[in-house]
Amino acid sequence: MNRSEIVDKVLEIGIVAILRMNDSEKVLPTALAVLEGEIRSIEVSLNTPNALECIKKIAEVHGILPGAGTVTTVQMAKDAIEAGAEFVVTPITKKEIIDVCHELGKPIFTGAFTPSEIYQAHEWGADMIKVFPAETLGMDYIKALKAPFPALKLMPTGGVNAANIDQWFEKGATCVGVGGCFTKMSIIENSDWSRVTARAKELVYNRRHFFETR
Repeated sequence: MNRSEIVDKVLEIGIVAILRMNDSEKVLPTALAVLEGEIRSIEVSLNTPNALECIKKIAEVHGILPGAGTVTTVQMAKDAIEAGAEFVVTPITKKEIIDVCHELGKPIFTGAFTPSEIYQAHEWGADMIKVFPAETLGMDYIKALKAPFPALKLMPTGGVNAANIDQWFEKGATCVGVGGCFTKMSIIENSDWSRVTARAKELVYNRRHFFETR
């Protein structure tokens, strides 16, 4: 797939599951449980132990679109893409990371927060803007950003859950990043994969219900 096709694939569901975990052995089963809940775009944060190996493993699973998150250097981006990441997510805005992802044919969802940072990331070619930390100013901030920047693809991350996912999309989100509900210690320590799947299904259902009832 080319960059545009990868972005379109992410936007089919419009939810990126973020796996930032302390135990690398739990990444693959968590990813499989998320996939069973119909969320296919799965981001492994590079501050997860053995993250690159985890990306390699989930990239081998049919149906998963693997991504790499918490990418802060050019080398991290290169390593993640070599490991099989189809998209890259950063918490920051760095032109050189955007450039190298595009050189390697992969989209990048660049982290930014202020209007100036967001528009700078857009001008530098970011395929989507990860508005982070989104919970700081809340979903009304997304609505405020869409007024001057109606064409920008915004992916709020932080504070998104099944109970409010419809509201984030109503305020103008193109996509959302969701992590904590899948990786809570009580779930991971008990290998409660059915709970992970149930949470993924609830997110997907509420997202679909919002668009079907508009």
